[in-house]
Amino acid sequence: MTEPQHRPLAGGAAMSAAGRVTTAVTGAATTIFVARLLGPGGAGGYAIAQSLILVGMVATTLGVEHGIAYYVSSGRWRARSAYRSAQRVALVSGVAGAALGVVLRVLFPAPFDGLTIATTAVACGALPFTLSWFYGTSIAVATDRYEAFALPPALQSALAMALVAVLAALEGLPGAVAGFALAHVLTAAVSQAMMRRGLTHHPKPHDEAPRDTGEPGHLRRAIRFGIKGYAANALQIVNYRADLFVLAAFATAADVGHYAVAVAVTQVLWLLPGALNDVLFPRIAALSARAGTASGEEARALVETKSLRHVVLIVGVSMLVLAAALVLLVVPVYGPDFRPAIGLGLILLPGVAAIGLSGTLTATIVGRGHPGYSLAITLITTPLTLALYLLLIPALDATGAALASTASYLATFLLAAVFYHRATGTSVLPRLVPTRSELADYRALAPAVVAWGRGLRGRRGAAST
Repeated sequence: MTEPQHRPLAGGAAMSAAGRVTTAVTGAATTIFVARLLGPGGAGGYAIAQSLILVGMVATTLGVEHGIAYYVSSGRWRARSAYRSAQRVALVSGVAGAALGVVLRVLFPAPFDGLTIATTAVACGALPFTLSWFYGTSIAVATDRYEAFALPPALQSALAMALVAVLAALEGLPGAVAGFALAHVLTAAVSQAMMRRGLTHHPKPHDEAPRDTGEPGHLRRAIRFGIKGYAANALQIVNYRADLFVLAAFATAADVGHYAVAVAVTQVLWLLPGALNDVLFPRIAALSARAGTASGEEARALVETKSLRHVVLIVGVSMLVLAAALVLLVVPVYGPDFRPAIGLGLILLPGVAAIGLSGTLTATIVGRGHPGYSLAITLITTPLTLALYLLLIPALDATGAALASTASYLATFLLAAVFYHRATGTSVLPRLVPTRSELADYRALAPAVVAWGRGLRGRRGAAST
C-alpha cells in the first residue's frame, strides 16, 4: 500500500492558529458586547448558556471524534464512510443531550443563574448542530484538510459576534442566547457543504484504505477507542466548567459575570498551544502506526520533542502578554464594573499556563494509543477539583473559584507529565527546554506561510478557469 503523503504539520498548525485567533478575537468582542449591553449579571447568564453547549457537547460525543481521527488518520477507515456515521451520531446524541439539558434546568434551577426554561431550551437546541460541525472538523484534520478543520469554529464565533450583538440589543439575554445558538446552526450548514464537496471531489489516500471492511464495525471500534478519552474529556469538563455552575449556585450573578470575564481573558493563552495540539494528535497517531522502524521512531520522537518545546515558548510569552492585558485593558474595555476580574485573572493565569502544557502532553499520550492514561488523570483530579470548589467557593465566592481552578490545573499538569513518561519512555523535563533549533523554526515559518498562501491563490485561479 502506498503511504499517504502528509501536508506539512507547520502549515496545519498555522492554519489552525489563524482559525483560533479569529475565534479568540471575535469571541472576545462578543463578551465585550454582552458586558456593555447587559452588565455583569447578563454576562454571567450568557457564560452559563455558552457552558451548557460545551458541557452538552462533551457529554454526548461518546469519544467518537477521537476514534474517528485515530482510525481515519491511520488509514483504517474511509473518510466518507466515517463522515456519514458521524452525522448520524450527531443527530441522535445531540437531540438526547438537548432534552437532558432542559430536564436538568427544570429540576435544578439554581446553577442556571436565572436562565428561563425557554432560554435554556434555545441554548440546548443548538447541540445537534454543534456536534455536526465538530465531527466534521475531526475528519478534516485526520485527512490533512486543514482549511475545513480551521474554518468552522472561526465561522461560528464570527457569526455569534454579529448575531449576539444585534439580538442582545433588541431582546436582552434571551436574544444573546438565540444569536449564539443560530450561529451554530448556520456553521453546521456551511461545514456540511464543505465536507461533502471535499470528500467527493478531492479524495485523499485516506478515502481508499483497503482495510475498510464495513461501516458499522468501524463505528463500534471508534467508540471503543474513544470511550476512554471520552470519559476523560467528560470529567475534564467538570474541572473546566463546573466552577461557573457552582459559583452561580452560591454567589450573585455579578460575581459570575466577573469570573466569566477573567476566564475568557486568561483562556486566550490556550489559543496557540491548542492550535498545535489539534494537528499533533492525528500526526502522532499516523507516525505510531509506522513506528516499527528506526526512522519511524526517530520521526515520531522529533515531532514530540519539538512540539513540546514550541509550546513552552508560546506559553511563556503569552503569560506575560496576558498579565499586562489584565492590568491595563480590562477596565477600559469591559467597564469599571468588571474591575474585580483583574485579580481573578491573575490568580487563574499560572493554572491556565499549566493546562496549555498539559494539552500537548495529552495529545502525544493519546496519539500513541494510550487514551486510558488521560482517563486516569481525570479520575484523580476530578474529585480533588470538586472538593476544592465546594470548599472554597461558598467561603470566598469568585476568588475561591479561581484558586480552586488553578490548583486543579497544576495537578493536571503534574499527572500528565508522569503519564507522558510512561507512554513515551522519556522524561518531560528535558523536552521542556527550548533550543536554538526551535527559534530557527520560527524564522522559517513565515516563508512557508507565504508559499502556502500563493499556492492557495494559484489553486483557486486554476479552479476558476
